[in-house]
Amino acid sequence: MNIFDQANIGRLKNTYSIRQERIKREGSPYYTWQVPVTAPAAVSVIYANTQFPDSRKYAPLDWIEIVNNDVQNLTLTINNGDAFSVPAGTIRTIDNIALHQIAVTNNGGANTILNSITVTIQKQPLTMDRWIRKQ
Repeated sequence: MNIFDQANIGRLKNTYSIRQERIKREGSPYYTWQVPVTAPAAVSVIYANTQFPDSRKYAPLDWIEIVNNDVQNLTLTINNGDAFSVPAGTIRTIDNIALHQIAVTNNGGANTILNSITVTIQKQPLTMDRWIRKQ
């Protein structure tokens, strides 16, 4: 390996470090999913890395907001484990949880309305409070 190769490797490492610091500072873009029409007791599921391929470079995404403008009550299940109730006409925000699989279950007695349920996910920026919690 010559000196020019070593310089390029160092430059690439430095670029990667700078990019990781920028992601910590700024977070990721918002990724939005409009839940399709869902029958009673049916489940709509997405995998974050498959639904939003660009989100892989920010993985794992750790913030989710679900806006339920429907008249049906919902259950939000994250990674086949944690389940959260989302009553009709509410907004629910959950953070500090790795998001890989997201499932929305219709607990009502009728179909949901198209475009009435919106799920937004993001990798949050590293705030001072989150940095202190990690220490």
